[in-house]
Amino acid sequence: MPPRGGYPYNPRMSHRIPHSLRFGSSALLALALSIPAAAQTAPPAKAEAPKPAPSTPTGTVNEKDPDVALAKKAALEWLALADAGKFEETWEEAASSFQKAQTKAAWAKGLGGARPTMGKLITRTYLNHEIRTALPNLPPGKYITVRFNSVFEKHKDGAESVTLIKDGTRGFRMMSYFLK
Repeated sequence: MPPRGGYPYNPRMSHRIPHSLRFGSSALLALALSIPAAAQTAPPAKAEAPKPAPSTPTGTVNEKDPDVALAKKAALEWLALADAGKFEETWEEAASSFQKAQTKAAWAKGLGGARPTMGKLITRTYLNHEIRTALPNLPPGKYITVRFNSVFEKHKDGAESVTLIKDGTRGFRMMSYFLK
């Protein structure tokens, strides 16, 4: 006769259940710990494909845009804070709209969990940039994404992407950061 749960007791299988539960719990814990870091460093997934945002092609035309040089400089200054492990300070230097959407503690915890796994920065090389006037779920504005190939102590084939927006008199400020 089956116990209350409806499944018959099988002495040959009873030793496997605790092991599988332990493995499943460990995997779930690892996933739960990785979600905050991934949520802080990667753009959110969309259920439906986003419409292409109006974009200005990258290249020599944009190199003459003075905002591109300002955005590159701001991205490198912001990345220097992350390189130094000043994760709370990266939040303080982020765009006001980012700060309203993300608490300092949650950001510092997520970035502080993800970034050290890469080890120290060895080299960072500018790759390209992209200027957009609209991004999904964000108000219209001038968004400049600056991309870098980054070599870290523990990850030789890294990539970083910093999207910035002009934040009033504060100049260009980080709106999103992606670390691969």
